[in-house]
Amino acid sequence: MKILSLNFYHFLKGRIIIVLLLFNSSLFAQANFKLPSGIKNDKIKFRLANNLIIVPIYVNGVELSFILDTGVGSTIIFSVDNKSSLELKNASKIYLRGLGDGEPVEAIKSINNEVRIGKATSYNHRVYLVFDESINFSPRMGFPVHGIIGYDFFKDFILDINYSRKVIKIYNPEYYTYKECKKCYQTDIEFRDNKRPFVKAKYKTDKELIDINLLLDSGSGSSLWLFENKEKGIYVSNNSFRDFLGKGFNGDIYGERTKIEELRIGDFVMKDVTTSFPDSIYIQGISLNNRQGSLGGNVLKRFNLILDYPNEKISFKKNNLFSKPFYYNMSGLTIQHSGFLISKNFTEKNRFYLGIDKIESKKIYELSNNFVLQPKYEISDVRPNSPADLVGLKNGDIILEINGKDSYTYELSELNDLFYFEEGKRIKLKVQRLGVQMTFQFFLKKVI
Repeated sequence: MKILSLNFYHFLKGRIIIVLLLFNSSLFAQANFKLPSGIKNDKIKFRLANNLIIVPIYVNGVELSFILDTGVGSTIIFSVDNKSSLELKNASKIYLRGLGDGEPVEAIKSINNEVRIGKATSYNHRVYLVFDESINFSPRMGFPVHGIIGYDFFKDFILDINYSRKVIKIYNPEYYTYKECKKCYQTDIEFRDNKRPFVKAKYKTDKELIDINLLLDSGSGSSLWLFENKEKGIYVSNNSFRDFLGKGFNGDIYGERTKIEELRIGDFVMKDVTTSFPDSIYIQGISLNNRQGSLGGNVLKRFNLILDYPNEKISFKKNNLFSKPFYYNMSGLTIQHSGFLISKNFTEKNRFYLGIDKIESKKIYELSNNFVLQPKYEISDVRPNSPADLVGLKNGDIILEINGKDSYTYELSELNDLFYFEEGKRIKLKVQRLGVQMTFQFFLKKVI
């Protein structure tokens, strides 16, 4: 038996990642997840970050944090922290291909692993380990995220996903009974493209209402992706701007970002929905007649869902996030966690801890009585002609202060939130560039 031993931690260089693996259907044949005998259901608490569901998962006894991603089939690991030693069994080298314009990425396929989520366990689980350091979530999330899991888990249960309470209840399908819900919309899931789920929706342009088939993609933090298709009347409006949309398995993805007038799921109507249109080069090989885009986490979180893969159904019930406006980044900055800075003589009040092997993130790790490690936040992308670009901020600038407040006092998600609200808000940044401290000031500005 071959054993692959790992003892490392990769830092992410990607944005919120849109991962769409084009796997052969044979990859899905493996052991099921099962609850213990006599257990009909289980409850799992999750963390909602960047509109993504993060859950604790045990792989061969090692606790990791994974994104629940309906857009993928198999279980994929991107990184393992340097405090853990993970054994992956019966390993062999393969290559994976996905969205993006790069070459296939090298990976390890491993079988006969034990994977547990809550009380549900798969005892003969196939896992893929990707070595490409650019495919990693942690720096953009601000806390460790080690991988993603999709169809492998969803296929065996009925899941009640409560985005409001951040709780998932998993049910053995044999014992689940649907409750009458007059305020719910229930529809079929169509499984295509190697067991990926598709749902129907309607998209309103300035001219008409168009039926669209969308990949249900809980692993995307975006609201909606649409693929331009003039024959179907799907096109980018003039009120748009060019942007970096995300990172796929094979490289960066660019396109246009805009807002559409309406998105309808059953009788639920959402207005002014932020929408991304990737360039055609990134969606080659996708049938535009069968699929018109993807439905991401920024829409899904506005509902509590009953996700029923065994019976190929899904139920939507709007929650307290439904009426929230759809925002976008008005600064033009993308920021990531990129390691740590060493600082001296912090008071006890300012000493926090960063638990890199846990889902809960903290802000400072104590190094000794006189030194602490504080998170380093780095600008990783500046949108051309954005407010941040026009005042001279650049990729690689280290953010020290924002509006007079030390950057380390923010969670990464809190820091990013400052750029999404209040058009006209003044943002003052103190940054470090090549060892020199500099101050910049700009105002948030709507583009669409």
